[in-house]
Amino acid sequence: MKKLSPKNIILNNLDIEKKIQRISLQILEDNINEDRIFVFGISNNGLLIAKKVISQLNKISKLKSNLIHVIIDKNNPIESINYDIEFNINSCSILIIDDVSQSGKTMQAVISNLLIHKPNKIKTAVIVNRDQTLFPVKIDYSGISLSTSVNEHVSFVSDKNNELKVYLS
Repeated sequence: MKKLSPKNIILNNLDIEKKIQRISLQILEDNINEDRIFVFGISNNGLLIAKKVISQLNKISKLKSNLIHVIIDKNNPIESINYDIEFNINSCSILIIDDVSQSGKTMQAVISNLLIHKPNKIKTAVIVNRDQTLFPVKIDYSGISLSTSVNEHVSFVSDKNNELKVYLS
């Protein structure tokens, strides 16, 4: 992987915060008749974004949310999915959040795993949606869609000050 350089930044912290605000409004619009939504944050970055989305939702609505951390090995997602708490999502609205949709494999694994719990609907959100999915995953909410080559890499980085950046290298 190439070194991350300021010239390779495609989204800075302010850009990402604006994307999260817009995504949160879209989520609210799609869940206007819901009392509660279950939000699943994939790995550390997805969890961080999920917390920010919930914070935005709390500012603009009375929609209650339950946050669940999806603990997963992204190199082997099908056999490694765990959750930080137990939950009952039968007939509930759920939202799955990740940082970047690369191939769609991780998102597809989480969706498949959650379907056995019989949710009412499943929606997906990412900050960066790469237009190269290898798996049949529809991203419902994205901050930015990128058409990149297979040789390019998208990195979502949180620094020690919790400043977020997205790099293309």
